[in-house]
Amino acid sequence: MISFDELIIRHPALKALLRYWRSLSRKGSVPRRRDIDPVALRKLLPHLYLIDAGATPDELRYRLAGSIIVQAFGFEPGRLSRAQIRACHVKPERYDEFNRTSAETHRIVTHRIVAYTHDHMTSYTKDYLAYARLNLPISEDGETPSGIFGAIYLSSDGDPFWNRFEELHVETPLDQVLAAPA
Repeated sequence: MISFDELIIRHPALKALLRYWRSLSRKGSVPRRRDIDPVALRKLLPHLYLIDAGATPDELRYRLAGSIIVQAFGFEPGRLSRAQIRACHVKPERYDEFNRTSAETHRIVTHRIVAYTHDHMTSYTKDYLAYARLNLPISEDGETPSGIFGAIYLSSDGDPFWNRFEELHVETPLDQVLAAPA
């Protein structure tokens, strides 16, 4: 039987992140932000981010962004909302793409989903840099998603994974991911 990890998640480090996130779930609960242990994730830290969700995609706010993300963005997104990032760092001709990404990210919380993406980053200073990203819902109370825990890996790392790159975006219901075999 093919597991959820093997079926959907192709990047090896993101498979490991998914397994870690699942380990934080108690009896199918939404993993809590406070249970994330940076020591357990030290190899992934440069790639990790935490985003607090607001009522709209523009209100998504970066709580934490690893050094790889800061380097790729060309600025520190910590404490900035998506609206502030668009206003200060996104060219007007790229607003549609940026807004699409914001809406996809916001759906993680509002629709209780997990999203895995292979795409190209074109909204900031690194045109057409390929990436693999995993967005996972997190909560404060174990029930209601209130933020996003995720990681991004970039094609600039030279990993052989990028030799097989294809664009991909998969959204799967949270309950289904938590119930899938590890």
